[in-house]
This record gives sequence, structure tokens and C-alpha cells, in this order.
Amino acid sequence: MRRTPLLLPAVGAGLAAAAAVRTIFGAAERPSWPPATDAITPETAMAAVADFAAGDRAPRDVGLPYAWSTAATIEPWPTGAEFYPRILDDIAAATTSVHILMFGWKPGTPASALVEILLAKLQQGVEVRILVDEFGSRPYGLSEDMYGELAAAGAEIAVNSFVPPRRTGRYPSDTTVWARSLLCRADHRKLFVIDGTVAWTGGAGIEDHFHDGRFFDVMVRVTGDIARQAQAVFLTSFSSHHVALPDDLALFFPLPSDEGSMPAVITQVVHGGHVSATQAARTLIDGATRRLDIMNPYLTDDDMIARIIAAAERGASVRVVVSEASNNALATYALRHHYDRLSSAGVDIREIPDAVVHAKLIVADDHVQFGTLNLDAWALYRNFEVAMIVESAATAALFGERVFDPAIAHSNPGRTRPGAADRALGAFASRISYFL
Repeated sequence: MRRTPLLLPAVGAGLAAAAAVRTIFGAAERPSWPPATDAITPETAMAAVADFAAGDRAPRDVGLPYAWSTAATIEPWPTGAEFYPRILDDIAAATTSVHILMFGWKPGTPASALVEILLAKLQQGVEVRILVDEFGSRPYGLSEDMYGELAAAGAEIAVNSFVPPRRTGRYPSDTTVWARSLLCRADHRKLFVIDGTVAWTGGAGIEDHFHDGRFFDVMVRVTGDIARQAQAVFLTSFSSHHVALPDDLALFFPLPSDEGSMPAVITQVVHGGHVSATQAARTLIDGATRRLDIMNPYLTDDDMIARIIAAAERGASVRVVVSEASNNALATYALRHHYDRLSSAGVDIREIPDAVVHAKLIVADDHVQFGTLNLDAWALYRNFEVAMIVESAATAALFGERVFDPAIAHSNPGRTRPGAADRALGAFASRISYFL
């Protein structure tokens, strides 16, 4: 009887630890794909934002369904040398608004160039709104002076809190109440929306390793009616951090001069169960009958690997492009554990030798998915992610010509490492892939 009171704190600590593990590693999923009949269209995007902003919404409420719409242009640009100048040119040409949703934006060469242009735009009266992730961008540490300069010039800045305690008073969203359900939920999205007419998304942050070639990535420029839905993605996300939006939103939703004719759709992953990007990726892989090209830095999910193998076994030409030396050694070992199965099924595994492959691309027959979706458990179920899908044979061919074919020409065949230590590490990493 005397020991019972002593056990209570230990039991309480154990329960709290178990709850924290469930919170951090939970992987909820609900039916999210295809879009429902009431999904947000370009025509209803502005009203959807107004309705969202009028409620007491939180970040996990941004898991909204978006309907298929249209794109006028889809332009993939590989390497920072190609995409950074074009993104900066679009921002320099902005006349009304620049909205940036960014996981990783830290001081460096591309960051300095972007800040200089944004300061000039603010002086011209262009509205600038920024939502950055605390973990990826360090707005309370390494990057604080940079964001402080933008805030002082009139930029509205919100921060996705990654871990407590919440800082207060530095940026508008600092007054947001931190929620335990968002513990370790990174906002991994990368999205630029310029004047409501041009959107950019892909895997690259605003960091030197994308600029100098250490990381190989792809950013995609998108125009057409889907830009209005991309604007809704940004504004609902920004508003979810309790930052007020203007009463009149019409400025942000201009009618496009060319709405386009390519079928296109926005998908997301939002903690709490909305995983339209994940479920759409499965659908694309399962539906591939002629070709399946995948480029991804962290291909560790057992279910996705099984689907890729099934695509090859039913006769599709399957190519998987990864890094020879990734920035995540366990993810590399987890994938290499499956190399024999993949190769036996006919999958052509290619390794890039001199850069970290960081692009997140799926080309399945005439469909292309691009954005921030890694094929690991964190991206597929836990973090905030965004991806667009376009149905276009010409666009699928363009991704092949600009991205996959040059990368594969520069690659080496993927091979298993025969050493006992490598095999053991691979087996271990594969077993814990749910946590990677």
C-alpha cells in the first residue's frame, strides 16, 4: 500500500509519454480523393476563403477539397540556376500581391535576392504576406533579422509553430494559441502566388544548397484558372494562424486572361486525416500502364514501394531516380533494402552521384504530380504538404525531356551493397520506416 502513491507519478509520466508518441507519430487518414462534388472551384475559391476566415479556424482545418480545374501553362524548371531567376522575375513584376508559403527560407544568396525585391515591392504598395515554418526557417533564431526587416517594411508574417513554447510579439501570428495536436507537424509546403495569376510550387526552399547545386530540385510555374485555387490554399493557411485578412478579397482573385484547357487539380496532406495528395499518388501509380517515372528523395513507405513493384509487374516501364548519397542515410538504407525486389520486378533504379535528389515528381502515363510530397510516412500522413496534378500528354513529355531524361543520362544504375553491415542497416531502416 505504501508503494501505490509512488507509482502514480510514474504511471502518469508513462501515459503522457504514450500520448506524446501517438500525437507525434499518428497517421490518420480519411477518404480525401477524388474531390467531392462540393469541392472548391476557381469560381468559389474567394467565397471559400471568406467563409474560412470568418470562423475560428486552426491550421488543421485547411484540409479542404479542391475540384479539378484548368491550367494554361505548366513549366518545370530543374536546378536553382533555372528556377530562382524566373521566380524572382515574376515577383519583380508583381503589381498587387506576393504571397509566399515556405518551409525552408534561411539567409543566403537566394534569400538576399528575394528580400531585396520584396522590400522594393513593399515600397511600391504591393501587399506581401508570408507564412513560414518554425522548424524549416528558424524565424526566431538564425533568420530573425531577415524576417524582422521584412516585417518592419510592412510584410505580414505568420509562423507555423513546430514545438512549444510559443514566442509572442515578434510576428502577427505569435498570439496564436499553440495546439498539442500540431506538435512536430511541419508545414512542408512551398508555394508562391503572385498577383493571383501565377503560382510556383515544387520541392525547393529558399536556401543556398538549392542555389549552388548541392540539392537537385524542380520548381514548376503554373498559370490558368487553378491559380485562383492556389490563392485559396495560401489565404486559408495564412488565416488559420489567426492573422486577419482584408474584408475585400477581390484583389486576390482576378479572372485569368487565359484560364487554360489542361485538366489540373490541387491536392494536399493536412494533419488530421486529409490526405488527398497521398491518395491521388496511389491512384496515379496504380493506374500507370505504359510508363511510371518517379523522382523522390525519401522513398521509404512500404505501401508505395509495393505499388511501384506492381506497376512494373503489369508491364509498365518504371524508372525511379534517387540519390547515390542522400541527406538522410536511414531513408537511403530503407530503400536499398528493397532494391532486389524492385529490380526483379523490372524497375530501373537510377542514382544521381553528385547531388541530393530532392524533387518530388510522379509521371504516370499522361498524368504528372509535382509539389512537396515525399514518399515517406511524415509527408504522406503527418506534415502539411501540397501537390498539383495535371493531365496532359504534352506536359508529361516535357517533364521527361527537361527533368527525367537528363537526370537519368547523368545517373548510375542502383545496386545493392553486398556487405553484411549494409544489409543489416537496410533491414533495420526498413522496419522503422513508419517513423522515418
